[in-house]
Amino acid sequence: MFKLPTMRGGSDYTSSSSSSSLDQLVVYGGTTSLATLLFVQLLTPADPIGKSLRFLKQLRAQEGSSSSTTSSSSRGCPADGTAASSTATKLTSGPTVASSVQSYETLQAAATSVQTRNAQYSQLVNAYYDLATLFYEWGWGSSFHFSNRWPGEGFDEATRRHEFYLAGMLDLAGALGRLRRGRGEGKELAMADVRILDVGCGIGGPMRNICKFTGCDVTGLTLNQYQVDRGNELCRSDPHFVVHGSDEEEPKLLCRSVQGDFMSQPFAPSTFDAAYAIEATCHAPDRLKCYSEIYRV
Repeated sequence: MFKLPTMRGGSDYTSSSSSSSLDQLVVYGGTTSLATLLFVQLLTPADPIGKSLRFLKQLRAQEGSSSSTTSSSSRGCPADGTAASSTATKLTSGPTVASSVQSYETLQAAATSVQTRNAQYSQLVNAYYDLATLFYEWGWGSSFHFSNRWPGEGFDEATRRHEFYLAGMLDLAGALGRLRRGRGEGKELAMADVRILDVGCGIGGPMRNICKFTGCDVTGLTLNQYQVDRGNELCRSDPHFVVHGSDEEEPKLLCRSVQGDFMSQPFAPSTFDAAYAIEATCHAPDRLKCYSEIYRV
């Protein structure tokens, strides 16, 4: 047995006593961590326990996505927006998590040229977000972007302020005025008639906040079907976004996520009255083509 140098009193301080001290340290650290967790859970809105349980549920469902045959349309989501079935777990980049990892690693390998990565950007983006979205939502929330924080300002408050500031830059009152002039006499128009596009929406945190803040109709566009499904689950789980009196089996929403490539958008010309992007178009392989598409729609 390894022995440390002899301590005062002539007794040997062996690894057994070291192990006992280590055990005490572990117990102390565990107790402190548990107390901190309970403090944050009970006295702040962070909800680390709830978020972690949701994360594990989503992760387990994603791992079993290869056997899922459910439709991407969800019915009756619980309050936290997590589908009871694996409706929001179908992977876009491969049949299993392992195949998605393999796809991503192959495209990011040193032997893969930049030209190949750009040519296969759709597969690369889908592989990445199939794997990263769960972790983003768990640790970051539903808004996948950065925001500066003022002294005394909370994380969520700073995120909303950043998004509301962006909404204020869209000249939505001007857009409403142009709509009214274009329609002439007839139907009275309101902010709900102004249509906004979120280019690269993730799971739609900014889209939902801006919809609530402005009252406008907002559509989010993302390449990744996994994010589309999760974003629409969150929209359906919040009564604010469900149009009251909708008789359809699938209720009409004030905002929604749509699958599509912002390099070739699935919309007719002049569909929207305003558009914004938050830390998304930087990933476009051709900036000119990307912004030409935004201008077109």
